[in-house]
Amino acid sequence: MKKRLIIIIVFIGLCFSVNAQKKFENKQYGFAIQEPKNWIEASNEVLKKNLVKFEVSDENLAKLIENSKGSILLTSFYKYDPKTTAGLIPTIQINVRNKPVDDFEYFKSLIIQSSKGFVKVFEDFEFIEEAKEIEISGINSVYFIGKFTMKGKDGQEMKVRSRTYAIPFKKYFFQVNFTDGQTGEDCTLEFDELIKTIKIGLKL
Repeated sequence: MKKRLIIIIVFIGLCFSVNAQKKFENKQYGFAIQEPKNWIEASNEVLKKNLVKFEVSDENLAKLIENSKGSILLTSFYKYDPKTTAGLIPTIQINVRNKPVDDFEYFKSLIIQSSKGFVKVFEDFEFIEEAKEIEISGINSVYFIGKFTMKGKDGQEMKVRSRTYAIPFKKYFFQVNFTDGQTGEDCTLEFDELIKTIKIGLKL
């Protein structure tokens, strides 16, 4: 009986180790998300070095963003290695950006206005879902989904689908972009699950 109990405990332990996924965390800015399983991370090593050089405060964190032209890349994830894979690669990109206003309704209107600017960059841009309010980690946020065509380095046209989330926090906001293709590989379910794992600030 004792031997059988030990085997069961070991089996449960193995299940937890197999199912557990790594979590990306940036404690200075207060952002965490579960890492997509078996994806490749391109972490921002320069940012990590800069953050240990100065005293962490809301003012210093905001100043660092300002000195980086208003946006800092926290990290990126690629489903396949960009060095060895041609064509469109499903990608997750997480940036922290300056927040111009504290009022959420005004912030939302700025994101909506910004989302419409995609038409100026991509002639065939269309909204799959227009910008709307959503709650992420207990915070009122904004998201939209669009589709458009872009050309790769080899001139090949790629049909892109992109969803963008803007999550305001303190003196800045997090911009999380999920990109996959309009045809072929569909990462919608995976993206939907990852959004649920985002934790902000004290919820880390």
